[in-house]
Amino acid sequence: MKKIIDLHCDTISFIAENWGSLRTNSAHFDLVRAGQTGICLQFFALFTPPDDSNAVLRRILKMVQKYHQEMSLNRDLVYPLLEFNDMLTAENQDKIGCLLHLEGAEALGHDVELLQVLYLLGLRSIGLTWNYRNMMADGVSEGNADGGLSSKGRQLLDEMSRLGVILDLAHLGERSYYDALEHYNKPLIVSHANAAGLYPHRRNLSDDQLAVLQQNGGIVGVTAVKDFIGEKDGIEGLIDHIVYISDLIGCQHVALGSDFDGADNMVLKGVEEYQNLDKQLGKRGFKPGEIENILWGNAVRILKTIL
Repeated sequence: MKKIIDLHCDTISFIAENWGSLRTNSAHFDLVRAGQTGICLQFFALFTPPDDSNAVLRRILKMVQKYHQEMSLNRDLVYPLLEFNDMLTAENQDKIGCLLHLEGAEALGHDVELLQVLYLLGLRSIGLTWNYRNMMADGVSEGNADGGLSSKGRQLLDEMSRLGVILDLAHLGERSYYDALEHYNKPLIVSHANAAGLYPHRRNLSDDQLAVLQQNGGIVGVTAVKDFIGEKDGIEGLIDHIVYISDLIGCQHVALGSDFDGADNMVLKGVEEYQNLDKQLGKRGFKPGEIENILWGNAVRILKTIL
């Protein structure tokens, strides 16, 4: 069976709020459908809207508890990815790896030290903001008022580098984006975004942003959110962005970042629609090795480097 890595879904946040099950549900993603589709690793985002940092932290910790509960209940299907070698053990070969991600660093407040606590709870990836300004950086909603990374933000990046936590620049304002790329000395990800040169959504990346990501050795997870894709219906619109970014900076910098259960208006009805993506990429001219890298190989390179 083919392998697929997806860099972003909000399913843990969704089922925590709706008392759902990760194994089977009516949401975009569940473990049974993911396994049938070929998902070998899924990034699970912890998200709550920006608020007082103490309130956000309490809500995030409840989601962490839900995540660990689901890991325990579904040990026959999943394992938590804590270090790269976890992917290589024989007992995990037929299971789905689960990587815990924090979408927006509001929960940390001023306290970079809390990263170590979340790390001990299994966190291995962080997106600095969710659209708005926090103590670490400015999000895309700040527009021309984007002031870039704060001193706390730089401190957080240093600690992430030391611990081995993946840096995600999705949702960042433009100046903060360039500041982070300049300060962070390892390859990074933009977990769910598309190409602004193809469709000018504020969360999509400009050609210049993509070029700098190429220099960093990072990857962008193309997202299935219709609002980021443009007018073309269905999965072909998603593939258009894969083609555009590949032509611009090389397919070795492209991955998948669906945003399942994080948005309503999707060009994919659910994780099961990844099933034929390899064949559809082949029809658009991608070679087998290139398809393999887009579906999972490029993400593995980042995981091996950071974790």
